[in-house]
Amino acid sequence: KQSLNVGKQSETQIIIKALRVNTLSKLTYEDSKIFDGIVRDVFPGIDAPDISYADLEKAVKETLLEMNYIIIESQMKKMLQFYEAVRGRMGVVLVGPSGSGKSTVWKVLCAALQKLGKITKTYVVNPKAMPRQQLLGHMDIDTREWSDGIITYNARKVVKEPTDIHSWIVCDGDIDPEWVESLNSVLDDNHLLTMPNGERIQFGSNVNFIFETHSLRYASPATVSRMGMIFLSEEDVDVKSLVTAWIQQQNTDIQSV
Repeated sequence: KQSLNVGKQSETQIIIKALRVNTLSKLTYEDSKIFDGIVRDVFPGIDAPDISYADLEKAVKETLLEMNYIIIESQMKKMLQFYEAVRGRMGVVLVGPSGSGKSTVWKVLCAALQKLGKITKTYVVNPKAMPRQQLLGHMDIDTREWSDGIITYNARKVVKEPTDIHSWIVCDGDIDPEWVESLNSVLDDNHLLTMPNGERIQFGSNVNFIFETHSLRYASPATVSRMGMIFLSEEDVDVKSLVTAWIQQQNTDIQSV
């Protein structure tokens, strides 16, 4: 009976961990507290700690200190959630207001993975800073000549990389159906980009599309359902830590004032 109870408890812990991994990253700061309370009510007496990555956590802390950042536990959790999402999904979106640490999450994690010997290359583009044709490419109607856009040009580069090199195509800007709908076939299980000239680019598991935006208001359900989501709120970042980080970057004579 004792071994049976232990087995049931371990199965329950796996269920709780799965629920937390797939749900917590999408919740606001306040909703995450409510969710933890619900889990404790549904599974009373079951202790299920978060999934731990000891080596990665150590590398993240070292990277934060090297970048003169303050270690915030809630932000570190978001980085680990982001790492989980990148491993499981082709597309991951970081959602949150300005100053919530969206860029910090992926930049610090990228540097931490480099410390662990996992080469990660990033290609950053602002999709709203240019017309759709310049972003995704276009075909000349008269000559039928194809011209690559920024995303398609980067796509050709990443597919040529060895499988042990990870590539992140980071779209930093508003998610607009005008351009993101063209990536739906990339974000689903096909991992296939079809261009207007009929050419297809097949991505491997070492490629991820990272979206950084303040809102998903204009994104369609078809796009959102294909992506992993990491929600960041202003409550995750302490104002005192921002001031402390700024002070640390000043000259020593100013810091003592």
